[in-house]
Amino acid sequence: MPKREPIDRAALRRHAQVAVLSGLVRGDDVDDLMAAVAPSHVPGRFSPDVALLELAATALDLACPAGAEPLGYEGLRERLLPEVPFRGRVEHRNSQYALYAVACMRGGLQPDLLADAGWWQAPLWQYAVFAVVIYSRAAAERLAVPVAEIARRTAARHAVELEGV
Repeated sequence: MPKREPIDRAALRRHAQVAVLSGLVRGDDVDDLMAAVAPSHVPGRFSPDVALLELAATALDLACPAGAEPLGYEGLRERLLPEVPFRGRVEHRNSQYALYAVACMRGGLQPDLLADAGWWQAPLWQYAVFAVVIYSRAAAERLAVPVAEIARRTAARHAVELEGV
């Protein structure tokens, strides 16, 4: 069996975080964010889902600091990510899972991502990008600042150096 080239998981993780946050600062659309993150996904070897869910958890923390009014789930996707039509039960369930996983992580509970989402046809990282966008937009709305500012604050919390902005 041929030996596979080693991959640098830390570099792939960082690339995914830089790609999505830099894209948010630039005002890229969701399709551009997905395309920018895609090279970080190495099927069967590395997925940037956790790296992205962590960014989404930070954005949720910015939207709902301790003592703040909770963010309502009902209509959240439709209101904050109207450009992405979720069709069918599977897409709705997958996007819901990503949003809930972020809330779990922020609350201190690490979801079992591999058991819960490892078998999905569409990789979890794609829904994690949606979660980053949704929670970043929610934070921007609540704090009355641009999404780019939320992306900058999130980058600062994760020591991510933004590119091309």
